[in-house]
Amino acid sequence: MIISELNVSDGQITEFTVQSDVAKVVLKDWQEATHILVFKGVVGVEAYSPERVDLCHIKVSTESEKVRKVCSIVEADENEITEYSFISAWSDLPALSIFGESVEIKTLST
Repeated sequence: MIISELNVSDGQITEFTVQSDVAKVVLKDWQEATHILVFKGVVGVEAYSPERVDLCHIKVSTESEKVRKVCSIVEADENEITEYSFISAWSDLPALSIFGESVEIKTLST
C-alpha cells in the first residue's frame, strides 16, 4: 500500500515514536483497523501532541518551505526528502510532520 491510498479520515494516531533515523506511527482508522507506518531516513520531526488527534488526511509534499529548511539544516538533498503531514480534522493544521526518505505501511486486521 502507498501512503496516498491510506484513508485516515476520522482516524487517530495511537502511538508515535522516534529512534535514530526511524519514526513509527500507529494509526487506528474509523473502522478500527490498525496501520503501522515506519518512516526511514528521518531527518526531522515537528509534533504537537499528535496522539488521539482526529485526523482528516495525510498531506505528502516534496516541495515546501519546511522541506527546504530541514534539508538546509541537515545538509540533505531536497530531492531525497519528503514531508508527511498528519492533518487535524478540527484545525486543518499538521499535528505531526515527518521529514524522511521513505515510508512502509503494514495493516493489521481488526
